Amino acid sequence: MKIRNGFVTNSSSTNYIIISKKELTHDYLYKKLGFNQSSRIMAFGSDLSDNIINGTYNGMSWYDVDKIDYNTVLKIFGEKTAKKYEELTQKGYYTYMGHTQNDSGCLTSFMTTDYFEIDDKDFYMNGLNCVW
Repeated sequence: MKIRNGFVTNSSSTNYIIISKKELTHDYLYKKLGFNQSSRIMAFGSDLSDNIINGTYNGMSWYDVDKIDYNTVLKIFGEKTAKKYEELTQKGYYTYMGHTQNDSGCLTSFMTTDYFEIDDKDFYMNGLNCVW
């Protein structure tokens, strides 16, 4: 038997950073997450996109972030992502940070209970900072 001391939770959250050549919109994010309009799970993908965009207004889970800069990205997401942030923001890319929670819809719950990374030529999303 395992006994955990300290804070115990039954909820999960995932902090993420998005670095994108284009401004983040619902349709753009929906496409970058791999969904298309004829998908049988279109409504779930749409909900996930909304939850990610709304999460950028809710700040980070477990971190106080006053501004997005190299040191903040380094602290939360590590050296690889901090270097990518530095390189792409110098090229004029947009940066968004936020978090999702597991009580925010079907696909959002699934995404929140795992960690992930999307690395495309004009879009980068790091969701490796997952708290369960």
